[in-house]
Amino acid sequence: MKRSRFTQLVRFLRPYRGRMLWLVAFTVFLSLLAMLPPLIRAIIDRVITGGQRALLLPLAFFMLGLPILNAFCGYLQTLGIAYVGQRFVFDIRSALYDHLLHMSQRFFGSRSVGMLVNRLMGDTAMVQSMVTAQSIRVISDLVVSAFAITATLFLNWRLAMLLYLTIVVFVINYRMNIVRIRRATRSYRGAIDRLSGGVENRLTTSLAVKTFGTEYREQTSFRAESEASVNLIQEALYATNTFSMNTMLIQSLGRAVIYFLGCALVLRGDLSYGDVVAFTAYAMQLLWPAVRFSQLARQIQDVGVSVDRLFEIFDEEPEVSNRPGAVRIARLRGKVDFEHVFFHYEETNPVLTDFDLRVQAGETVALIGPTGCGKTTILSLILRFFDVCDGAVKLDDMDVRDIDLHCLRRNFGIVLQEPLLFTVSIAENIRYGKPGASAEEIERAARIAEIHDFIVSLPDGYDTVIGTEGLEFSVGQKQRLTIARAVAADPAILIMDEATSALDTESERAIQKAMDRVLKNRTSFIVAHRLSTIRNADRIVLLDKGCIVEMGNHEELMQLPDGRYRHLYNTHMGKGIIEE
Repeated sequence: MKRSRFTQLVRFLRPYRGRMLWLVAFTVFLSLLAMLPPLIRAIIDRVITGGQRALLLPLAFFMLGLPILNAFCGYLQTLGIAYVGQRFVFDIRSALYDHLLHMSQRFFGSRSVGMLVNRLMGDTAMVQSMVTAQSIRVISDLVVSAFAITATLFLNWRLAMLLYLTIVVFVINYRMNIVRIRRATRSYRGAIDRLSGGVENRLTTSLAVKTFGTEYREQTSFRAESEASVNLIQEALYATNTFSMNTMLIQSLGRAVIYFLGCALVLRGDLSYGDVVAFTAYAMQLLWPAVRFSQLARQIQDVGVSVDRLFEIFDEEPEVSNRPGAVRIARLRGKVDFEHVFFHYEETNPVLTDFDLRVQAGETVALIGPTGCGKTTILSLILRFFDVCDGAVKLDDMDVRDIDLHCLRRNFGIVLQEPLLFTVSIAENIRYGKPGASAEEIERAARIAEIHDFIVSLPDGYDTVIGTEGLEFSVGQKQRLTIARAVAADPAILIMDEATSALDTESERAIQKAMDRVLKNRTSFIVAHRLSTIRNADRIVLLDKGCIVEMGNHEELMQLPDGRYRHLYNTHMGKGIIEE
């Protein structure tokens, strides 16, 4: 983990620094308790060999009471660590989710939902392992190791040098394997991101999969991606297990060599057997941390990779954000001005070129034209999903970039071609744009959207949860629920982007009649191909390649002898739909 990443992560621990200091102090205390068992040397040298039998009973009580005290203290430590760990991951996850909510549409367009969910849930959970009993044990191991190094040096400096050489071998083993472990771990996590994104994409487009009968092809693709991830995890496990095996081998050989050399020194009269036992015990308190560290090596690398992946998201700056001093407004009148707007997603491919349009408050404007002409882009600029490259978009004579984003979007209601519903009750779905909407307001919106009768026919009525097992909604019913949601929000500006394309003709006609009442005295932008939807608009704007080709109401455009709108209308009026 890079130092800067670690510094960024530590800021999430600052609210808990008091508890962390207490846990560290408690850990040091437990470590000091762990130093006492090697005092068995006193039993061997002073009681058994020296004949001081009076010390046996006190030492026995002491050695029996020590594990009980250690277990109780360890229990309290575990509770404290669990609390800090859970709150730690909660804070990171909340901060990341809030950060994602403020990211632009371009950000979400370039990343799969599966990948983002992996970062939000999987990587934050992995980071939580930083604050566990095992990680806190590292502090204990440092204390124990420092004590053991000092104690072994005083017991016998020759054996101590051999012990320190063994530690050097541990370090060499670590340096030889850790880069490989980290590289394999990062590759595996990237493969899981791609696999999750692919699964999310296939499941959300299941209708297309079934329609074209490509289940076998998709299954084959999924198996290939899964096998690739399995191969990568096997490589990571191979590297980790090689490291762990080498560590255990070094520990076992080091212990055996130290013990038998100690015994040789006893035979020469240079050490007592109690010294050998004590030295071996202290040596193990130095060697076992190295073993535990090797066991934690994979987890440490997982955490390091997860931290990097999380801060890759945190480091992304929102493309659209509030300017300093952004104005907070209650409700817009609805006047919209596009002043010589230029916009592109890619510099080599302009979408809008010197686009100029003035819309009065309460006016209904229909946008039509071929795919890629800029209809949806115009709506996105009004909502400030993107900022213009040049020119300005103004609402009530204020540049949208000078208006607080939350206040700006609160003035809009939007209905898209694809119905977007949440897995909550029908009432909550309709109330989503206006959390304080009363039951009467919800019912009124449902009646306007021609969905009230269907809702009350359900067993739980407005309390029915969308997505409940066994409950099916047609596409048209879902769309009418989203229309009801827009109506309930009572927006100053209403946007309908192919909102009625999924409805049958009868439902569309009924909704259009109701929407005529809703649109009255409310600025509205409509993107649609149905003639019935756009014919009554105050103005129809025909676009091509980001420029206005024709503009006027239906009657005015029909009077143009060689008008493109007239040609489209005469060609497709029998179908009721203006095709591209």
